[in-house]
Amino acid sequence: MRKIAVPLIALAVLASLPSVGGTAHAAGPELIVGSGPIYAGMYPNTFWFSSDFDTFETDTGQRITFAGRFHNVRENDGWPEATKWTLEEAWTAGSTPFSNLQFTRVEETAAYVASGALDAQITVWATAVKDWLDLGGGRSLIIAPMQEMNGDWVYYGMDPANYKLAYARIRSIVEATVTDPTMVRWAFAPNGWSEEPYGIADYYPGGGLVDIISLSTYNFGDHPGSNGWMNPPMSIQQWVDEARDTIPGAADKPFLLAQTASVSSGGDKDAWVADMFTQVAGDPNLVGFIYFNIDETSFNPDRDWKIWQDDVGYSGYAGFVEGMGRATTGYQFPLTNWFQSGPLPFVQYEPPCPEGSDCDTIAFVDPGSEINLLSDIHPAATTNEFYYGTPADVPLMGDWDCDGTATPGMYRPANGFVYLRNSNDTGVADEEFFFGIAGDIPIVGDWNNNSCDTLGIYRNGRVFIKNTLGTGFADYDFWYGVPGDRPFTGDFDGDGVDTVGLYRESSGFVYFRNTLDSGVADFEFWYGAPSDRILAGDWNGDGSDTVAVYRPSDDKVYFRFTNTFGVADYTLEVDPGYRDAMTAR
Repeated sequence: MRKIAVPLIALAVLASLPSVGGTAHAAGPELIVGSGPIYAGMYPNTFWFSSDFDTFETDTGQRITFAGRFHNVRENDGWPEATKWTLEEAWTAGSTPFSNLQFTRVEETAAYVASGALDAQITVWATAVKDWLDLGGGRSLIIAPMQEMNGDWVYYGMDPANYKLAYARIRSIVEATVTDPTMVRWAFAPNGWSEEPYGIADYYPGGGLVDIISLSTYNFGDHPGSNGWMNPPMSIQQWVDEARDTIPGAADKPFLLAQTASVSSGGDKDAWVADMFTQVAGDPNLVGFIYFNIDETSFNPDRDWKIWQDDVGYSGYAGFVEGMGRATTGYQFPLTNWFQSGPLPFVQYEPPCPEGSDCDTIAFVDPGSEINLLSDIHPAATTNEFYYGTPADVPLMGDWDCDGTATPGMYRPANGFVYLRNSNDTGVADEEFFFGIAGDIPIVGDWNNNSCDTLGIYRNGRVFIKNTLGTGFADYDFWYGVPGDRPFTGDFDGDGVDTVGLYRESSGFVYFRNTLDSGVADFEFWYGAPSDRILAGDWNGDGSDTVAVYRPSDDKVYFRFTNTFGVADYTLEVDPGYRDAMTAR
């Protein structure tokens, strides 16, 4: 099968297509995948907690990846070893510290920190972090400066401009103090809901300063002042969606629930905890959570967050035990691939083509007619780059010589000629011939299951297809669609024969037929957004072609693994500036 599509159509809007991080050219360290295993964390309800985590593993069969802690910038004043000891306790427990750095005095506003008034104090804390990191052995940590800054319950809250300056200042001091800054990752950790008039995005320090987006998302139940019992789609997902939708570039970052928990009053806490695992595993950006296992009932009886303590055991919340035992819940220590030079190598989804499978790939064409050929549908796929044709040509890809490899072609509207090349490099055409008339749209496919691609044209609702390369009469001539429809091709039913699909801009619908003749569509659905370029290919190696759209406005390709209405199953970010994308084998 040769699944070739000419991406010349625009599709109707489908909201909330997810995106993916990385670039098509970039090779780098092991990827962190949002759709991969999720990592659990916990704020321990005890000062000495390494033995507590050991018992936790015995009971659940799984260890905790993150140990959440709250640090005061002045914590080393009374005990110089406080920071170092706390971090080491987490490390001894086999967990990576997630360190919330707090400023708790009334004068310690965002503006005060941003002014440099606390630089010396921050340096003391940073030096303690340095001393711990210098113990070696892969020691590393995540720092979340001034968490929940979008609330009015912290002295440094409600001041986005100065918070961003303070965040940058804290990071600069720590990085200038520690021996190896790559062993520290930086989290932006707002509360889920924000006090008006600001939103989460107003506080974002910028993608160059933030490695991980983290959120506090709690279910406060039916206690006074709450909004009632909120299951994870409300207590978690709505804030994750807000962050992803409003923070520039957020979809290219891993997300953590920096603090999350549920009370018992008003609903089923056990079910909430189990559903929380499901919610995190189902989101393309969330890579884990840190459960707030702190007993706060001594000062607020409505906040019984705790589910575990070594000397008490589980407080009846088997949902946590069940969640820890799921295949989607993993454990990693140390998080070596998190702590390397450069941005966190994050992607939202696993690449769609299983290892060893025969899947189609994509070629991109830039405004200067340079073709960029991917070797795989993967952010780190290697590429072959070469020039072919002129900017006014319509680009094509097909297996013209039946050798199993797609190579470039160009249809030149200025003279009606097709120029085909049998190798993926710059050079003159190996074959050229007159084909069609002005206004025709060329299409490519294997129309007779002979493992060779040939051409067709779409002319105002009429399809002409030839089974051989060259000027001559069509082997297939039939009406399909209406004038103004835009064609593309693929083997939509896996029978080895490519057929014609159409996009109708007036309705936003895609139409397919599985035979090369006139008739009503075998199936239809709505997919994409205006100005998308549509193409089809076997993206996951199952033998059938499904649609994808290349969106130049955001430099992403959105893949669907079934020919049905729905959001993208996988997305790929590519280098900016391409004018077209084509299926390539």
